[in-house]
Amino acid sequence: MASGKVTQLHTEPDAPQLEPAPAATPADGKHAVETEVDPVTAISKIAPITVGNPLDAASLAIDQDHLEELADPDAKSSVVECRRPPKGRFFTVRPESQKPWRDRRYYWMLQMEGRDPYIVAPAIAEKKKDEEDTIRPVLLVRYVMMDGEEGLWPVKLNPPDGKSNAWNTSALNILALAEKGWVRIVSMKKSYRHQVSNKTLEEVPPQFSDRSFDELVKAAFQDDQIVISLDHQIWDDLANGSKK
Repeated sequence: MASGKVTQLHTEPDAPQLEPAPAATPADGKHAVETEVDPVTAISKIAPITVGNPLDAASLAIDQDHLEELADPDAKSSVVECRRPPKGRFFTVRPESQKPWRDRRYYWMLQMEGRDPYIVAPAIAEKKKDEEDTIRPVLLVRYVMMDGEEGLWPVKLNPPDGKSNAWNTSALNILALAEKGWVRIVSMKKSYRHQVSNKTLEEVPPQFSDRSFDELVKAAFQDDQIVISLDHQIWDDLANGSKK
């Protein structure tokens, strides 16, 4: 007879009865796997695993001990906006002491109110800039806010004919201040007004991500926002209108 626990058969004269073998306790004190024994075949079968009430959504929550395996709470957003820093939020930029610049670059940009901006290839911009006033050169600058959110600021430039614009000049002044500390835009009446934070960059170090400037630009501009030909849809929208 094979060794191990089996069901014992007890026979009475008139009514035979089958009784399961008593449960065994391992010598090491650990809990044994729950089994039920077939009194006829003496084959052990593993009891089914229960997962709680399948109709109770709250019972299916993930154990917090395993949260770090599924998500990184310090991960940065993949969304990058091309816009001036929002009012009321402090931001800073990296100073650029030598070329090539690390976190800023000149681009031809096409901007329409109510729509996302477009980057225009230089050769196309040269052909269209005289007939389309929505195209102009900008200095695209990477900035970061105190919470680590990054963005790209399209700083408009004064025209080469020397006619300065109060908006452009004040934006360039704020950009220079942002190279030295935390600054925020507080109003926009005839020009940008600003406030400098009392917190220094040493007290609150900027949390620039590891992404390169080129990666930020690619994240901010989708394929249809890059104009590299004269048959791009944007030219028809400008000439004839659009429902967008």
